[in-house]
Amino acid sequence: MRPFHPSFILTALASILPYIGVTLGTMLGTCFFGGLIGLIVARARIRNRKISNAVAQAYIYIVRCIPSIVLLFIVYYGLPELLLSFGVNINDSSKWFFVITTFSILFSANMAEVFRSSYEAIDPGQREAALAAGMSELQAFRRIVLPQAAVVALPNFCNALVSLMKEGSLSYTIGMIDVMGQGQLMIGINHGSYGLEVYIALALIYWSLTLILEKTFGMLESVLARGKKRNHPETGGKEHGTEHRIYPAGSDGIDEGHTDNTHHHDRDHAPVFADRVLLCHPAAGRRGEREPDYSRLHLLRERNADRSSDPVFLQSSSDHAESRV
Repeated sequence: MRPFHPSFILTALASILPYIGVTLGTMLGTCFFGGLIGLIVARARIRNRKISNAVAQAYIYIVRCIPSIVLLFIVYYGLPELLLSFGVNINDSSKWFFVITTFSILFSANMAEVFRSSYEAIDPGQREAALAAGMSELQAFRRIVLPQAAVVALPNFCNALVSLMKEGSLSYTIGMIDVMGQGQLMIGINHGSYGLEVYIALALIYWSLTLILEKTFGMLESVLARGKKRNHPETGGKEHGTEHRIYPAGSDGIDEGHTDNTHHHDRDHAPVFADRVLLCHPAAGRRGEREPDYSRLHLLRERNADRSSDPVFLQSSSDHAESRV
């Protein structure tokens, strides 16, 4: 049996590293197209319409049940035959096309569930409160729902991306030369020798890429999660120099000095309108947005009265709504 040569690991690394760009390009292309498909499927799941929901569920279930390498062979051998029956010849297409097509399908099924679960993890009362404050549907989603849903989705998105990168190593089975493909070529050139050294080099490369991804997403999650910090007694009711404001206070939605720096809101007891939306997003009171819907605000106040901890806000909001009527 041939002895183990640790020095050959460095030789293998030097030969394989130039192909990292192919692996990363495959991952990014798959992430883009698979993410778009996943958004469409997640949208169909969230809308709760029978036909679209059933189609989306069937798509996710079927794709998840097919092994990656089986779907890769189906796309590589079956898609050209299918399109050829319609007069389209893709037999000369790059292998990159088949790899990205295959893994985009697989990635979209996972991302559809990631998008759906992160969206549904956000309290619907926050969207309703934003609409009551005068925001449009698009503004409520962009300013209130999306920033929080992104924080919820990041860990699962990172896990899906790492899995995608490792599953992409199967692309060498159809002749694509990426990191794994180059490693297999080295083993073949040496007639099966130095296989252990090459696989150790591949493991080090994938470990390094995974570590970079996890650290990057960890820092991104920390940055996006800063807005979730609550006020503490030692901060004097301020977080990062921003006063906690209560809206609406004026007829045009501009704050007139109503602030609450004494009450420290709790997640389970604070009124949705005051604490969960506008205290975190004072932009909701900017001039130029449509008038607050005080009828919806009144309904929100009644629905959350049992867990309200800010009677001053509720009374002032009710009085102002009555004066408008």
